[in-house]
Amino acid sequence: MKKVWIYAVITAFVGILSGCLDNNNSYDYKQINEMQGGANNFGNFSTEYSVFSGQELKLEPTFKFTMDSISPDVSYEWYLNHKLLTEETGPTYTFLSDRGGTYEVTFAVQDNKTGVKFSSSTFVKVRSVYQRGWVILSEENGRSVLHFIIPDTYKYSVTYNGTTFMRDSLVYHEVRRDIVPDLGTNPVGLMNNIGDMDYSGDYGIEVYDELVVKQDTWVELNGNTFEREVYTYQEFGDVSQVPEDFSPVEAAMTYSAKAVRDKNGQIYWENKGDVTDFHAGFYTPVGLNNNTLFSRLFEAYKFNQHYTNVFLALTKEDNSFVGILDLGYAYGGTTITENSSYSSGNVYAITEESATHFSNVEKEVVDARPVPYESSNDISSAEACWVALLKNDANQYDLWYFTLKGSKTKVTCEDFYENSLGVISDYRDMAVFGNKRYTVIANGNQLYYYQFGSDYWTGTEYKGNLQPLGEAFPSKIKSLSCIDVENNTYLQKYPYNGQLGVALEDGSFYIFGVEETKNEETGVCTGAKIKQLFPNETTSEENKNFGKIVDVLYKLGRGMDYMSFSF
Repeated sequence: MKKVWIYAVITAFVGILSGCLDNNNSYDYKQINEMQGGANNFGNFSTEYSVFSGQELKLEPTFKFTMDSISPDVSYEWYLNHKLLTEETGPTYTFLSDRGGTYEVTFAVQDNKTGVKFSSSTFVKVRSVYQRGWVILSEENGRSVLHFIIPDTYKYSVTYNGTTFMRDSLVYHEVRRDIVPDLGTNPVGLMNNIGDMDYSGDYGIEVYDELVVKQDTWVELNGNTFEREVYTYQEFGDVSQVPEDFSPVEAAMTYSAKAVRDKNGQIYWENKGDVTDFHAGFYTPVGLNNNTLFSRLFEAYKFNQHYTNVFLALTKEDNSFVGILDLGYAYGGTTITENSSYSSGNVYAITEESATHFSNVEKEVVDARPVPYESSNDISSAEACWVALLKNDANQYDLWYFTLKGSKTKVTCEDFYENSLGVISDYRDMAVFGNKRYTVIANGNQLYYYQFGSDYWTGTEYKGNLQPLGEAFPSKIKSLSCIDVENNTYLQKYPYNGQLGVALEDGSFYIFGVEETKNEETGVCTGAKIKQLFPNETTSEENKNFGKIVDVLYKLGRGMDYMSFSF
């Protein structure tokens, strides 16, 4: 019994001693200096930036600690693609690269008192100065000349519904003139070949566009460098396969197929082999559909899914619209499967449930433009929509807006709207804003705005009148093009204005923002005006005129930028 009591006393004594030791240790611990708002709460530090090659980007992150927030005792580190930049030890870093690609930049700040380090990363996409922008094609003594206007971004503060946030807008301060030596002769026009865009990031690739210059000898230029990739006639493979007297006048190109119409009216078809290669295939030297003659072949866009799977053409014999299947697709890779594309190139009359708009069209088809539209802003699942202009002998114009759906055995029209525009006495060109659902038509030296289609959410059908847009120009309009950007990606409410490029016959070129005023309930436009963005206060006199302009085009860069500009 006495031993038990002794053991109890010893145990109690050890416990008291241990407690004293624990108390002594507790007096010496350090309080952690946290970052206000969390470890990744750096201000003025976006998750992604986009710059041109050779363009400086100054990164100036801001932060606050919970302790010593006014004058913290800290040190800084910067990493480029996970490699420590030993010479960069300050709170700012100026990024600069002459090579295109995506770079990861990491900023780290360490509290020197505790040794605790906080870091955050951003991805900087470096693009060629020619990836996106306005291309102007001019003729100089018979020579084809390309000029390029480079877009840049400007950040400014906006308050919307009580919330203040930063927005970007496009500005234009730099012009490159005559950028491609020995381009060719007798220019006619421009075309943008967009290609695949790997929308979901399955392949880890970004395919940028290709610029097609229509001239005596058509040429297809690399979208990043403007270097010649191929002359169009070389796409037949062997010179002996080029059709006799071949001279292309129109083309349609998607990531899975190509079609080109020559001056004799025949369309030559190419099934491509790879979605990442603009030239993975050859044109068949036999005219499409047993050498059927076509009077028109219209451009087409295809964005990764089966929804946009048809080209639009017009037969010469009976002036009928037809659909040409484009069903090719890549499953689980970049190779376009034969199983998906074996029906591509088949030509079908366009069928409707209760009407026959497309066969034996009595009016002259002036033009037709692809305007893929998707209500949820996911362009990869956009349907094949079109806007067509038709006129009679009295210059009375109609606008058609319709959706086509192709399958392996037919092409059908699912939605059709027909609106009368009235008399257009001197039609020059049109720019179609498919996402925003309006078109701008040039009549002589005057622009007109017209809203088409219907509102997806309310079902309201737009049937208004041509509205004059801005004042008359001092010269007749030669060509139009547009940037059809959609809503800002931060709030999905505050819209970006579409931008319109206008080339005049006197050599002038303008860029305008198109500002719409709409009824909030119905979406019907009640007024539209334009705001000049180029030329601006920085534009030199030389860059206000581009000689004898043949055509203008806003070059997208990639399919991802069809609906929103990646600032």
